[in-house]
Amino acid sequence: MKHYKRYLNMTHSLALLVFAGLIAWTVYFEDEFDEFREPYASGDFQARQTEAISITASEPEPVPDTDRDNDAEEDTDEPEPFPDIYGVSAIHPLAAEAGMAIMEKGGNAVDAAIAVSFMLNVVEPYGSGIGGGGLMLVHERFEGATTYDYREAAPVTGNENSPFAVPGLVKGMELAFKEQGSGNVSWEDLVKPAAETARKGFEVGNVLHQQISSFTRYVQFDTQANRSVYYPGGQPIPVNDMLVQEELADTLDIIKNEGAEGFYEGAVADAMRDAFGFSEEDLTSYEAEITDPAKAETEHYTIHGGPSPSSGTVVLQAFQMAERLDLARVLPDDELDDVLDMLEADGIEEEPSLGSLLSDDAFMHAYIHLLTEITDIAYQERLDNLGDPAFEQIDHGTFTSDETIDRLLETLYDRHTAEADPVHTAALYDAPGEVANSEHTTHFVILDSDGMMVSATNSLGQFFGSGRYSNGIFINSQMENFSGVDSSPNSFAPGKRPRSFVAPIIFEQEGQAVLGIGSPGGRRIPAMVLQTIMQYEFATENGEPLTLQEAIERPRFYTEDGVVHVEERLEESINQQLRDPNVFQGYTVIEHGSPLFYGGIQGLGVALTEDGDVENLFGGGDPRRRGVWQIDSGNQ
Repeated sequence: MKHYKRYLNMTHSLALLVFAGLIAWTVYFEDEFDEFREPYASGDFQARQTEAISITASEPEPVPDTDRDNDAEEDTDEPEPFPDIYGVSAIHPLAAEAGMAIMEKGGNAVDAAIAVSFMLNVVEPYGSGIGGGGLMLVHERFEGATTYDYREAAPVTGNENSPFAVPGLVKGMELAFKEQGSGNVSWEDLVKPAAETARKGFEVGNVLHQQISSFTRYVQFDTQANRSVYYPGGQPIPVNDMLVQEELADTLDIIKNEGAEGFYEGAVADAMRDAFGFSEEDLTSYEAEITDPAKAETEHYTIHGGPSPSSGTVVLQAFQMAERLDLARVLPDDELDDVLDMLEADGIEEEPSLGSLLSDDAFMHAYIHLLTEITDIAYQERLDNLGDPAFEQIDHGTFTSDETIDRLLETLYDRHTAEADPVHTAALYDAPGEVANSEHTTHFVILDSDGMMVSATNSLGQFFGSGRYSNGIFINSQMENFSGVDSSPNSFAPGKRPRSFVAPIIFEQEGQAVLGIGSPGGRRIPAMVLQTIMQYEFATENGEPLTLQEAIERPRFYTEDGVVHVEERLEESINQQLRDPNVFQGYTVIEHGSPLFYGGIQGLGVALTEDGDVENLFGGGDPRRRGVWQIDSGNQ
């Protein structure tokens, strides 16, 4: 008995050791027992999701001057070679990995974009796919930008009542591959990863599970085969279960082996005709197109945007207006004085701009109001002018000219007079698909080691498109995006492409692509892209410019008919100022908590030195949709 304390101490020590072990074991394995854990949140999928990769400049080796006569020759000023850096920003890590793997095999950004597009069909089947279409901007270093338009088109046989447009993604991918693929990888190399993933399966993440759950009544799973895939046992497939899509894999294998012809002709085409009512001519006559992007010259950049019938022009016009807005004509004198005092205190000598208001939350209400008005005006221009250039007279140069931007700014200034009419933003949409509260589509950005950048937005229309399914294909709902107004540039015609809100953007500086950005989100796409660009270009945190990821994570808003929808993270004091009828017009402010409501920005960029050399590569992915990015160097 006299040694009982020693035994108690030993027991106590063992108990502590066991307890500590249990804690460590639980922490280490806790995800394995969490049925709702995100399967792609582990370090394996985030190893290359770094904030930036810096480029270390190396001193060039001295070259002996063997011919002094060469001193008199004209200096060719050859540009520095692009550093061996590359990256992908996409909504799903498996899609980002697919793009990185292609570049590591010697493929370029276009090759990687094709692999990413097909993989997104597998891992994000609700957002985009071979039953839909999209738009791809490609920027080659010092060569400028090109657009691949594979937007869905109305059936040429003229069935206006069909809800389904002819899909364009497969033709678009094949055209891009033939025109700007590297030649170092085969078409089969680009489709095979998606086909294999569809056949082997992948773990379902939270966002996919939520979308399948939310669209249970909308999606028409009318065969036992597809019901068992997405609703095993009559319930949405759970998080972390393996989603195997055999029918999609079979269709992708045909595309892999036969190219676009295997999709628009043959057994797949026969199945689409039976399921969706297309004629043979509808499918075989479809062609993807190469066009020039919309373009705007701003103070520091040439900005390329998706041309009509997409809405890149909306972002370009709005950014030009924001950059040139005269605050003296829209702010009360006392508030303008406060802005000037703030700039002076910060040692900033430049004229105040709309971007200046982002430096202090005290001015955020004014910023939201003014950017709302800019967005409304740009959306009105879209409604009045944008349509399929094959059917309408479209002059993108006019849309972004100084004269047009000045005219639009005068419209804004007029709204700040007593005679100005209130804005009714619901009138900015004249198609059923535009009026619907949609959050659909996907966006990705790719940069390769030659400095080629791709910014692409793909879509099915609504989530899961029309909800109709055949042979692994969710067919689009794009026919509902034609206007019901006969005089609209977006009115229906056989073979015509309907207008779209997709807005892929590439910023160019000194001939090089320095930022690619875009978003899903239906009619809110241009507004969300604009807000993120404004945050990235002008906002600061403790006197330092925001990183791209910080800009993406900043709270967003969206205004319609005097109602400002704000994220919960926006300060309540800002909401109160927006509600005040004595401050501007007095808005109704509603906190809208759904993260998908505010888009899903994806982006990549490079920073340049004063000499135009690449200083670093950086990326960003929107946590609202669990977006990711991967960047790397030296492995190609």
